Amino acid sequence: MIAASPPSPPAIETLTIQPVGGRWRVTSSDGLFEGVFTDAKSAVQCARAEAEAHPGHILVLADIRPTA
Repeated sequence: MIAASPPSPPAIETLTIQPVGGRWRVTSSDGLFEGVFTDAKSAVQCARAEAEAHPGHILVLADIRPTA
């Protein structure tokens, strides 16, 4: 009998939340996800939902002070 190899762990991807020109941008390190939001709360909610839907994703807050 041949033993099955264990499943490989999910790839680690980051979701970065950063202020850009009065808006908040969420981007993934693999370049497959991006969103622009009018407020930080909405950006964080979206990034959390995306991270929970994809094992191996982590959130990164680049800077919480918006730029003008």
